Amino acid sequence: MSKILVFGGTRFFGKELIKELIINGHDITILTRGNAKDDFGDSIKRIRADKRDENALIKALDGKEYDIVYDTICYSSKDAYRMCKVLNGKTKKYIVVSSVSVYDKGYNLKETDFNPNKYNIIMGEKEEFSYGEGKRVMEATLYKNADFKVIAVRFPVVIGKDDYTKRLLTYVDRIRNRQVISSTKLDEKMNLITQSEAGIFLAWLLNKDINAPVNASCIGEISLRDIVKIIEKEYHIEGIINENEDNSESSPYNDYLGLTIDIMNIMELGAYRFKDIKDELTEIVKYYKNFNI
Repeated sequence: MSKILVFGGTRFFGKELIKELIINGHDITILTRGNAKDDFGDSIKRIRADKRDENALIKALDGKEYDIVYDTICYSSKDAYRMCKVLNGKTKKYIVVSSVSVYDKGYNLKETDFNPNKYNIIMGEKEEFSYGEGKRVMEATLYKNADFKVIAVRFPVVIGKDDYTKRLLTYVDRIRNRQVISSTKLDEKMNLITQSEAGIFLAWLLNKDINAPVNASCIGEISLRDIVKIIEKEYHIEGIINENEDNSESSPYNDYLGLTIDIMNIMELGAYRFKDIKDELTEIVKYYKNFNI
């Protein structure tokens, strides 16, 4: 049994992580602002603090040490630097959610295609960066300043029943309501991972001796055309596609297309077997249909 601290963990794949850690019998504490309720009851402990308030964090964690710390809500260099100052000497390993957005566009990108140890750090809060740049400087700050091991998990777009972004649901809605989807990138590829897979994978990393970024996604690349076809098949409705222009409101995956990652490193290093993306996507679309979401 490990003593674990989780920053976040009250929604989406963070909940899946907590569920998996509970199943495995760990001593779990979550730290949140306390604004969102959870369903974990007496299975976990809770600390209430604002993660962006360094003094509040120091006070909340005074006298406490953890074998592993998970962070699902780290978005900037200042976020990361606060973690280094607060957690140095308090933990041996820090597993943080990063993103494939650290990479420039391209296919089959490996972890080495973005090296945080060579990246220039600009200090700032989440609001001062684009999402991808925030994750770049976050990683760079951690790897240059932490006295604990850091695993930065580079996830692609996460899909699932609790997806608060509703990006996949946008495509479902537009197809079943016979509304136009506008994208010039119909055949460009991307990766996806489900909320369940993301949570299980994060928990699986707990005992792995890694001090580096790792790519993680479901197996396989998928194009926007593939996504549309899966939805069309389930709903027996042909989508209306405009391939002459891009519109992110009607096609929210547009900005993520044209970037895929190589996951062979973690599959070979840790023998982790990810699920197939088309199978998983199909199951989620069926869920939307069956529950009329």
